[in-house]
Amino acid sequence: MEPIRIELPIGWSMGSVNAYLFTEPEIVLVDAGVKSDACWDMLADGLAAHGVAPRDISRIVVTHPHVDHFGLAARLVAESDATVWVCELGAPWLVDTARMWTERLDYYRRDLLPPLGLTPQTNDMILWSVRELAASADPVPAGRVVTFRPDGVLQMGGAAWQSIHTPGHASAQTVFHQPETRRLLSADMLLAVAPAPVIDQPAPDGRRAPSLPLFMRSLDAVAALDIDIVYPGHGRPFGDHHAVIARQRERIAGRKAQCLAYICDGQVTIPELLESMYAHQPPEGRIAGLWMLLGYLDLLLEDGAVRAEEAGGVYHYHVIQ
Repeated sequence: MEPIRIELPIGWSMGSVNAYLFTEPEIVLVDAGVKSDACWDMLADGLAAHGVAPRDISRIVVTHPHVDHFGLAARLVAESDATVWVCELGAPWLVDTARMWTERLDYYRRDLLPPLGLTPQTNDMILWSVRELAASADPVPAGRVVTFRPDGVLQMGGAAWQSIHTPGHASAQTVFHQPETRRLLSADMLLAVAPAPVIDQPAPDGRRAPSLPLFMRSLDAVAALDIDIVYPGHGRPFGDHHAVIARQRERIAGRKAQCLAYICDGQVTIPELLESMYAHQPPEGRIAGLWMLLGYLDLLLEDGAVRAEEAGGVYHYHVIQ
């Protein structure tokens, strides 16, 4: 059966997030919005339009552990016998939510933000936004969580959907491909507009993963799939995924080239680059821009076009001649 799209309000710049419903042979919900009364009411109405109540849900499948995709999972579990299925890489965010957010805040405050050279006010804004996100989801009881492999197979709507690990926007993100019907539940991997690569805290003994280079490789993986229609995490379903991917690659390549040009002109710190590349955005709207900027720099570093040096505890980027 075709996934049934239920659009849910989230109140951010994206406006809404999608959940997808399968009603046969069992009731499965893919993703679960943010923790808010408005989102709950819209979800209940969307389910009721297809003869389903929250208590009827058998499984909730989470594409990736961002709060707009699993925020209501705990409430749904409390009101039903549902289990929550998530890739094993993302399970800690569902069952040990407070610890994971604390670790992210600590990593941002201690390791990520200081060498970026941003103002204390900007750092405070970023940390405040993380705390706000942390309040938008509750933990799911561990006994109700079922994990699957990043390259597993899930049964939904009477068909076998292949799980594909697509890091970049989120390190634990999975998309689901149904090869016979050529459908893709793309989560936030493939949207009409490229999503910001959210920076996850690395493992205690690891380094920060370069999110945008990972995203570009995940685009390659999705481009190789046989797809007729994409069901995205935000926005309306669409076809011609190759055209969407081509537009995203073109825009990212163009912005990467702009970033390199600014470095060539002597704007070598992240605050200088952020001011030039996102002058059209108000300061409070530049956090997503910051993640993209770090992504462009990661791409330039991977290309061998620039090198990063620390001076006075702050990163400076220089063109490699």
